[in-house]
Amino acid sequence: MRISKLAKFFNIIITLAIWGLILFLPFLNKMDNVPFQVRHEIQYNHTMFTTVLMLSYYIHFYLIYPLRKKKNGTYYYLGTLIVLAALYIILNIFFLPDFPQPPGVNIQNSPDFKNAPLPHIGFSPMLIITLIPFTFVLTVGFCYRLYVDTALHNKLLKEREYAHVKTELDFLRSQISPHFIFNLMNTLVSMARKKSDLLESSLISLSQLMRYMLYETDGNQINLSTELDYLKNYINLQLLRFGDDIKVNLNLEGLFEKYTIEPMLLIPFVENAFKHSIVITDKAIIDISLVINEKERMLSLTVLNSVAQGTHSRSVKNSGIGLANVKRRLELLYPGKHMFTTNHVKDTFIVNLQINL
Repeated sequence: MRISKLAKFFNIIITLAIWGLILFLPFLNKMDNVPFQVRHEIQYNHTMFTTVLMLSYYIHFYLIYPLRKKKNGTYYYLGTLIVLAALYIILNIFFLPDFPQPPGVNIQNSPDFKNAPLPHIGFSPMLIITLIPFTFVLTVGFCYRLYVDTALHNKLLKEREYAHVKTELDFLRSQISPHFIFNLMNTLVSMARKKSDLLESSLISLSQLMRYMLYETDGNQINLSTELDYLKNYINLQLLRFGDDIKVNLNLEGLFEKYTIEPMLLIPFVENAFKHSIVITDKAIIDISLVINEKERMLSLTVLNSVAQGTHSRSVKNSGIGLANVKRRLELLYPGKHMFTTNHVKDTFIVNLQINL
């Protein structure tokens, strides 16, 4: 996986800071009791050795590690890693300086030195020891790169999931508006046929509802009091249509202006109650209770509506886009933070919704 520019920047800054600290450790220690030549050799040796390790780290991090993602990447990765280790050993043999000589001792003039193999081009057990920090550095680099890739992969999955959820929510919202307008237009058509004097006020209420849907539902969430005003306008519009044929009891408790909610989330429950109450020949009753529990920050909506005998199963099955839509939106917006149940007691259909705000 390719590392993002921001991740690359932070990786370079962090690792360079660590390598810089390692490089300058010998220079921070004055070593006053050590002769100047010995101190100089120690610092130079340390600088060269650390530089080779640092180059090995970055070559592995940026060039060798990504080979794992290619076809047969494991073989390419291991092969290139062996080549890097060989180059590391060669650099140690030919370019890294020897350890400093003790002061006052000239090893080069001794008879044994003339017959001894050159230290830079011969094999020494010290080379095996130098592979220990090389292995450690590459292991740390491997783990860090694996962590970076895993974090970026998880971030990408979350972004894709968010984009998918947002697309689905936008689609669900787009379904609600035409569905809702369709039902309201039926209401206005019914008033027009009856030549009702309430048609003008109904059109005004409809314009207010449409303004709400156009300008208030673009954001993620809206104030709960705004959603409540929208709910009231809808109820008033339906009461204008049905008059005394339906009685609505609305109970409101709590400080609604303190909380926000997904727009047009509550209206389908009330809309469904009106839809299935109009089939009753006698006077239908709809009880709506919206309560805010301040202590638990919980919204509770209860809707009870009268249904005709034998219409319960049909009311659930034929609830249209509204309830199925809002159920899916609840799953996406409040996962594990809501409870939605329906129940049928004699001639009453009951909907309960609880949301942790």
